[in-house]
Amino acid sequence: MTTRGLIISLAASAALLLAACSRGGDGDIRVEHTPKEDAPPPANMADQPAVTPLPIPASADSLPPGHPPIASTTPAAPSMSGGSSMTALPGMTEFVAANPTPKWSPPADWVADPPNPVRKGSWTIPPASNAPAGAQPAEISVNVFQGQLGGLLANVNRWRGQVGLDPTLTDATLATCVASLTIGGLPAQLITLDGPDGRSLEGAFVFLPDRVWSFRLTGPTPVVTAQRPAFRAFLDSVQWPN
Repeated sequence: MTTRGLIISLAASAALLLAACSRGGDGDIRVEHTPKEDAPPPANMADQPAVTPLPIPASADSLPPGHPPIASTTPAAPSMSGGSSMTALPGMTEFVAANPTPKWSPPADWVADPPNPVRKGSWTIPPASNAPAGAQPAEISVNVFQGQLGGLLANVNRWRGQVGLDPTLTDATLATCVASLTIGGLPAQLITLDGPDGRSLEGAFVFLPDRVWSFRLTGPTPVVTAQRPAFRAFLDSVQWPN
């Protein structure tokens, strides 16, 4: 190549280099790059540094101002009412099965429900044929629970709350809705509750050293009121296994 041709070739290369770069006001050369897509994560995530999770505040009072509330992940305590939706505690099904079912004589109009692993007995009382449309049935349940369930006062207040009554009885006022009786020769407590929202409850507890038996009739007040004599006759028929 002649000297003239070499000079022309160098000049062309310099022009191409200047086209790819730009100079700022301070004289620095800034090279413009085309952005790349994010790189995929490594196949072995164990090679990545561990991330320490942020602590979750124990209560709403410890949240920063304006922070949205954090929903609790603590499971709610299971209901011990004996209802069909009751959550079974670990070992509860086995404990119920290990307790022999007493003998009893339910009235003919009580319709036996399918077997339930957390109940010893369960019946439904359909609404009367002349009941208004949409009338709800009443329900009878028999349960046995391990331990003491917090004692009589706590359970009476729980039942009061279920029929819309103020659940704040004290030892001094407990006698307003509790009477003594015997079930199968064992001391028991009979609870009579009529709620302001049209629901009532008739129930009984038998507290033993290591377990509690619960008998409960609940439903619309007219049905419960009519069934109270039959329910008490049912309690009188109970015979405990030897």
